[in-house]
Amino acid sequence: MDETLVFIEENQTWIYILLSLTGLITFRTAYLRYNAVQNTYFNLEREKARNTFMRSALMLILIIVGLFTTFFVATFAGPAVPISARPTAMPTVSLLGNPDVTREADAGNPAATAIEPSFDASAGCQNPQATIYSPQDDETVSGKIDIRGAAAIPGFTFYKIEIRSLSPNATWRTIWAGTETVCETECADPEFLGTWDTTLITAGEYDMQLVVVDLAGNAPLPCLIRVRVLPAS
Repeated sequence: MDETLVFIEENQTWIYILLSLTGLITFRTAYLRYNAVQNTYFNLEREKARNTFMRSALMLILIIVGLFTTFFVATFAGPAVPISARPTAMPTVSLLGNPDVTREADAGNPAATAIEPSFDASAGCQNPQATIYSPQDDETVSGKIDIRGAAAIPGFTFYKIEIRSLSPNATWRTIWAGTETVCETECADPEFLGTWDTTLITAGEYDMQLVVVDLAGNAPLPCLIRVRVLPAS
């Protein structure tokens, strides 16, 4: 449902054009058929002309309803869809970090090596405009925690915080997203980015990353850290 609302919102211009052109053609057809009804004298022909006119009139009503529905969705329902439910374009990652440096795998944990990035995992966190200050890399967390940092790159449009387990073929899952910049100037104290309720997941080690996206759909190298989640008490 959310995908449909977002699709209509993003393509409303083409939908308006298509419905308007179809409406004009249908209106002209209905007008001609209405004249045919008025100018027909035989009952059988009049009945046939009236039926074709009613079909054209019904189609015209449906097109008008479609225009109003598109306006409502594009103006009210579409923008109300949360940012986390919107499809996210794959960001263009900067490779300014050393591509030959890899993060050390946890000793005795072969699952961790299966999804390790091929770049310096800590390099993205060195960007003061897109970084996580708390929790810190290799920190142990439990319960509901606040994630603090900065998200204010040039041309900022939104940011999202994602996690993934260290199991093979694990995928990133968004746990928080925001459309307001965080810490536009140099932060004296780390500012609030989001909240993570770790009681909702299985205890263990997780990768966490902050992705900050600009208006063009590009993003600097994500800030990637690893945290250890304790079992819920």
